[in-house]
Amino acid sequence: TPTPEAILFSLILFDFRPVYGDLRLANDLRTHLLEAVRNQDMFLKHMANVTVSLRPPLGFFRTFVVEKGGEHKNELNLKFRCIAPLLDIVRLFSLEQGVQETSTIERLDALREKHGTVREFGDELEQAFEFITLLRIHHQFDLIESGLEPDNFVNPDKLSNLQKKNLKEACQIISKVQDMIIKQYSPGTVM
Repeated sequence: TPTPEAILFSLILFDFRPVYGDLRLANDLRTHLLEAVRNQDMFLKHMANVTVSLRPPLGFFRTFVVEKGGEHKNELNLKFRCIAPLLDIVRLFSLEQGVQETSTIERLDALREKHGTVREFGDELEQAFEFITLLRIHHQFDLIESGLEPDNFVNPDKLSNLQKKNLKEACQIISKVQDMIIKQYSPGTVM
């Protein structure tokens, strides 16, 4: 049953990696899952719905959309609002093409010759992923160095002009690819 929770669990399942034992079993399971998904247009449409439901934190005038109150007022969540949508895009494309890799960069590499959108925007998606991940790591390192708990929330006003520009461009490419997914799947039409 394609409930939001079931789709979320599917997303998690497709990223499994073996850590111990007979690794062939994991490869066999991955092959089975990818074959089961092949030509399951309704399942992919549900995955597309999840993929476009979480938009990057950019407003209409290319300003950052930040938390309005609470502990993280005036901050944005890099993991939830930037990295997660990008991972969902790459995961969806991987399922469409039967790509077995689980790392985002390896998936993008495998998709470059198989998927038109990745052929066109793969470099930008990879650079966006690497930039946002590095920005997140630096932020967490600074928090740890200050004796604080690491988190995923950054205040865009505290970023350098170059960091803001790069983060906006990374968010724009994610949004652009999400818009392409909307055109392909019309995901809002599934219940």
